[in-house]
Amino acid sequence: MPTSLDVTLAPAARSGWLAGFAGSLRENSPVLLMVALYWATSDALSALLGGRRTLENVSGSYAVYVCILIACLAAAFVVWILHLTLVRNISIQTREAWRRVFTEFLSRDRILLSLPVVVLWPFLALSFSVSKELIPAIQPFYLDQPLHALDRIVHLGNDPWMLLQPLFGHPAVTYVIDRLYALWFFVMYFAILLQMASTKDRRLRAQFLLSSVLAWTTLGSLGAIMLSSAGPCYFGDVTGSPDPYAPLMSYLRDTVQGADLSIFGYELSSQLVAIRVQDMLWDGYQNGGGGFGNGISAAPSMHVASTWLVARMLQAYGRRLLTICGWGFFAVILLGSVHLGWHYAIDGYISIAGAWAIWRAVGWWLDRPKVRAFLFSVART
Repeated sequence: MPTSLDVTLAPAARSGWLAGFAGSLRENSPVLLMVALYWATSDALSALLGGRRTLENVSGSYAVYVCILIACLAAAFVVWILHLTLVRNISIQTREAWRRVFTEFLSRDRILLSLPVVVLWPFLALSFSVSKELIPAIQPFYLDQPLHALDRIVHLGNDPWMLLQPLFGHPAVTYVIDRLYALWFFVMYFAILLQMASTKDRRLRAQFLLSSVLAWTTLGSLGAIMLSSAGPCYFGDVTGSPDPYAPLMSYLRDTVQGADLSIFGYELSSQLVAIRVQDMLWDGYQNGGGGFGNGISAAPSMHVASTWLVARMLQAYGRRLLTICGWGFFAVILLGSVHLGWHYAIDGYISIAGAWAIWRAVGWWLDRPKVRAFLFSVART
């Protein structure tokens, strides 16, 4: 069975931009349809429950998205130029290099292929944000104590964060993990935007984008409602019972944030991004404040699920360095989610299982002959 697909937008070459855009809409149709349905469902549910609508402050969300897009595009261009210069031995000072900028990096095929998904993707993020805020109204947090108990069973009577503490329980180590964890947002969007514009392996592109949409909708929304939980950092607040995570949060808030950290003689701010965001989310939860990125949810962990998909996608390219980087970052996110008090370890395990199932199911569906024939106009396998 073929595992890769290298497709050229033949209509674009023959008939120009309009035919090429029509071909792009067809190839992107599963992703576009799922995002549209998710958007409509989230907005209708929010309206029914009196919550924030998805189109509120859409211009502000798009402004942030465009800034992220430009930053990712700039980073991708730098990487591409380095590859062109160091690997392909084409100097950036030559006309040939700049010709390739417009025939390869900013080719018509890339623009046409990515444009529909680039335009609609912010509505996926908006819909997820709105649906996440609705979780307590639909299903109040009820699973924190069972998840904690299950964590202890799985880890032979131990709390996972305590197992990590001998290795990670040092202010400098925690500081590094916190900063790497905060990079997740940029890494995720960088990977998504690169795949939106990827023309090298169109089957892999479709599998990654469709798997990502399914992960955010099924795991991130439906799964989060079914497994409604707040997470270790809020355990005592939502359960009202003795908090087994109080020592961890005390370490993060007092020991790490009170530590004197420096590198090469330069003083570093020991304020943890995780603590700032956790405080912001809890304040929004208590005061009923809405806004992009608000909402509390522990299981499943979308940090873990989305990073697993990125690592699996990088592995599919068959390059050792990409594979090591992808799975290395995944390990940081998985362990960091526990060490920083965001998630129970079982949240991550559920997310891995869900992401794996989605990846395999999407791959199976894309290999159906009728699906391949409809989505991809010209294929070389």
